[in-house]
Amino acid sequence: MVTHDIHPPVEHSTASLGAVVVSGVVLLGLLVGSAFALAQLVDLLAWAGGS
Repeated sequence: MVTHDIHPPVEHSTASLGAVVVSGVVLLGLLVGSAFALAQLVDLLAWAGGS
């Protein structure tokens, strides 16, 4: 006869919350980086056009 160990479900709310926070920080970093790169490109184009 085979017996199976039945474990109570483990709450993963802390891990899930951490994953959500980390992904939010990464997305915010990508957004800020993209905005900075776009601002640099616009500045470069304005400088090149003004010469």
